[in-house]
Amino acid sequence: MNKLYAFLKKNPLENNRKFLIAALCLLVIAGMIPRIYGLHRLPHEFFHNDGNEYRDISEQLYKGNGFSVTSYRWYEAVPPDRTSDLHTDFSRPPLLPLLGAGLYCLPFDWTASAKVTALLLSAICTLMTFLLGREVFSGSTIGFLAAGIYTFYPYSIYHSLCWSSENLFLIFLCASYLFLCRCIRRSFAWKHAALCGAMLALATLTRPQGILLFPLLGLCAGIYFLRRKEARASIFKSAAAFGLAGLLVFLPWMIRNQRAAGIPSPLSFYGPYSFSQASSDVSYITYRYVDTPEYKEQTDLAWNTFHGEKVKQLREMKIYSLVDANPHWKKWAWEYIRENPRKMAFIVWNRVLHCFRAAPNAAAVSTATIICLRIYFACFSALFLCGIWFARKNICALLLLLSPLCAVILAVPFLMILRYRYPFFAPFASIFAAYGLFRLVQWLTERKKRARQTSLQNSQTP
Repeated sequence: MNKLYAFLKKNPLENNRKFLIAALCLLVIAGMIPRIYGLHRLPHEFFHNDGNEYRDISEQLYKGNGFSVTSYRWYEAVPPDRTSDLHTDFSRPPLLPLLGAGLYCLPFDWTASAKVTALLLSAICTLMTFLLGREVFSGSTIGFLAAGIYTFYPYSIYHSLCWSSENLFLIFLCASYLFLCRCIRRSFAWKHAALCGAMLALATLTRPQGILLFPLLGLCAGIYFLRRKEARASIFKSAAAFGLAGLLVFLPWMIRNQRAAGIPSPLSFYGPYSFSQASSDVSYITYRYVDTPEYKEQTDLAWNTFHGEKVKQLREMKIYSLVDANPHWKKWAWEYIRENPRKMAFIVWNRVLHCFRAAPNAAAVSTATIICLRIYFACFSALFLCGIWFARKNICALLLLLSPLCAVILAVPFLMILRYRYPFFAPFASIFAAYGLFRLVQWLTERKKRARQTSLQNSQTP
């Protein structure tokens, strides 16, 4: 323990830039090993989580067909008089499709380019976790420990095997927090506040869930404004810069949505459908049979029944656009909530617990995998809670907890699958876990040192 603490305390990570860069490079390379192996062993996972839709939109953008898809989804009614399945998409945010469209310009196979890009995004996530950990706790050692924990976090590896928006979202989210910390520590510098707002807007244009952080950070700014009388002018300027920068980033997508849907929203239009499915027997059966052998049979039946009924109703009402269907999805969700309060209480309770599950559905993975994940997350969670305790007086660190809070808040109305908690949870929990590990080693070593000194003094006492 003494050697470990001496290494952490006198580590050249703090004062040797070349050593730090070399260590980070080795960490990134080590992190690539399980990811490259996973891409090789599980090639079917790459397009599993909405990847085919993102690729389809990217291809249509590249071909000049606009933000469109070439097939109707399971929640869309198909027009009987259609001449082509190509139609405008309102379900997906724009940044990942734009990135994918750019890959079509490269003289390589698109899937190969996308896999390399996914690996690069994963490496950037590791570096962003390092930068944020170093910024929050003012030490490269803790930043490096956080990056190491994040790199081998199970879900960070899994989502690097998929063409999905999680890692891109996480990069922008970490960047927004990085600039937020710098803004606070530099007397509410408006330039850093503007960069924070711009990065958070880019995160929201990658995954719409990021929008919740705008009002939460606004609430924090309001509390600061009321409590810090001497800095009110700086806080107001920073808050204005934050909001204006975010609005400027949102503006092109808002204009597109106004022209395509008649609604100048900075978000996609997927939320009402997600809310309706999350407030239905699909969710009830999901939690009723989770971890049981009957899970797939029961959930498939509930899924097919729910979508069959709703799409049939949309077809009868001649509603073929997601934007036009959204009021009905909302209505169906509220009807289910009013008519099934006990089921909804069961769903909400299990949905909150879902955010803290130590492993995915036991019916989908092996028993050995479940055991390994539960052991891992038991240790990880203990370090995470220790880190929160030790950092309880660090304002910048406590602001990181807004992201896990967002995961829980959004889980209640919208959670459909386990992925919701990953980008809101992984890097921030890794930073706290790293700090918890550092402080625990420090505390245990100092305690042992004091005990040894006391023993030595007692032995010298006549």
